Amino acid sequence: MRYSCLIMLPILLLIQSAPCSADVAKPQAMLFIYKVPSRKQLAHNDTHALYEPEYGCYLGAFIDFDPTLHNPVPLPGRPIHQNPAAFEKKVGKPHAIYFFYMGYGQPLPYAWIRQLGEEGKFVHIALEPNDGLDKVRDDAYLRRLACQFRASGAHIFLRFASEMNGDWTPYHKDPELYRQKFRLVYRIMHHLAPNVALVWCPYFSPTRNMADYYPGDKYTDWVGVNIYSVPYHNNHLSEPAAEERPADLLSFFYRHYASRKPIMICEFGASHYSLCAGADRSRFAARKIGDMYEALPKLFPRVKAINYFDSNTLVFAPNQAYNDYCVTDSDSVLSAYRYLISSPYFLSSIPESSVAVPPIPEPLLNGERISGIVHFTCWASAPSDRLKVIYKVDGTVIYQAQTPDKWSCFWNASSVRAGKHLVTLEVFDQNGKLKAEQKRSVIIVRRN
Repeated sequence: MRYSCLIMLPILLLIQSAPCSADVAKPQAMLFIYKVPSRKQLAHNDTHALYEPEYGCYLGAFIDFDPTLHNPVPLPGRPIHQNPAAFEKKVGKPHAIYFFYMGYGQPLPYAWIRQLGEEGKFVHIALEPNDGLDKVRDDAYLRRLACQFRASGAHIFLRFASEMNGDWTPYHKDPELYRQKFRLVYRIMHHLAPNVALVWCPYFSPTRNMADYYPGDKYTDWVGVNIYSVPYHNNHLSEPAAEERPADLLSFFYRHYASRKPIMICEFGASHYSLCAGADRSRFAARKIGDMYEALPKLFPRVKAINYFDSNTLVFAPNQAYNDYCVTDSDSVLSAYRYLISSPYFLSSIPESSVAVPPIPEPLLNGERISGIVHFTCWASAPSDRLKVIYKVDGTVIYQAQTPDKWSCFWNASSVRAGKHLVTLEVFDQNGKLKAEQKRSVIIVRRN
């Protein structure tokens, strides 16, 4: 059953059951090279939804349960919200989106929304009808919310009744009623609050009933998904989850919905301390964060927003949650997160139309013509994420790495003669066994 705290927490922090039908990747080796995308490529991944960026992926976060932040915003009432500036100083980059949870029927923290909007941030609200869908009506409360949203002037993502495909939510029992209520909220918001984008967001598992709740393309602006990486499911040592990869957990959802709408990862977190094990798992968390953030530009270009759940639930909900997802209370996790989000692919705000589109990773093709300093990266699976990647040119090692946040490398193509050369990516598992490789013939050209 769902529980209360200063805010409404996602119940998956308590449940964390094993996935029912996640895709499991086979060993993979895929070479990429950074290039400026063409207009045609950008158009291919643009559905023209409200607030959808033409390229890249908005950075977002939930930071109110970060115990390293001690600078709450001085606003009246509860819940208490942490200052985004303090978080952004720690992680080294502004974030475009900040989210919070709100029970349906509760008053809107209007001052907080106004402040975020005035700071140029997107407001992401997880609106949860925890007293049942029957409470959701075309009434004064819903219309007042919509009018307040519009009056705030903020850019708002409204995530209504998420994780409905899980039996831990009080609104999962009747998919038809769920669709009706979601459509009602959509109609009210689009009539009274054109600054609100409606987000439909299941949990990544179970998948068997996910489509039953989809309200339809006409009533959805974005589609989202919640994904968490934990060392153990359900706080049980007998249910290890270390080999689950976030990219694999995302793939089913992406295949089924990315052609319709822009995708938002509404919540993602990787635990670096699990209560049942009682040991530091910072390397685990850094790998999982790397796996997710490295995968987005390479495998999931229609994921246009990702929100990190930066929270130590062991501190803020000690009797109800099992993991520390905070990125700022572990030096190695913070270092990995800072590096991964530093890519210009991850957006701090709506891109200006006058700003040049930065290079993005594209598959390295046979016969690719390259020159000067080239930026290689890869996608690798062994199939676990405990692996080593080695880059070679004509059989000579030019770079190697063991974590996703270190996969990228720069190579001077002028260091070899002009003409045809062979670039190889080799992927080894934790035992040093070669699991996958990819070879690409490239042509080195000299600049004039």
